[in-house]
Amino acid sequence: MCSSDLTVAFGVGLGIASGVLKIVYNLPLEYFLVPPYLLLVFLTLVSSEQFVNFGWDSAGVTTGPITVPLVLAMGLGISANMPQVIHGFGVLALASVGPIISVLCVGLIITAIQKRAKGKQS
Repeated sequence: MCSSDLTVAFGVGLGIASGVLKIVYNLPLEYFLVPPYLLLVFLTLVSSEQFVNFGWDSAGVTTGPITVPLVLAMGLGISANMPQVIHGFGVLALASVGPIISVLCVGLIITAIQKRAKGKQS
């Protein structure tokens, strides 16, 4: 696995974990969706075009024929076992935002390392 695959997988895992926390603690979905998307607006503005393109495209991994049924079934299964929770809505949306954030953050780190290396060469 290359580092980009690991970055996307980490983001998906982080998104799914936050979706599970939302279900377990019965928190409003807005608390989990609004801050990441505000962060994405900022990260998109400060990132280079190549990482923005790759980052936003990496969210497509969560809409694959395997991921969607598994994530939705997991969300419904967890919420069915939580007496205070009516639905497991939001897990897939959070799984989609995770890889974008992780790729854009890694892109900023790589850009900073490259700038530092160029500065030392001069």
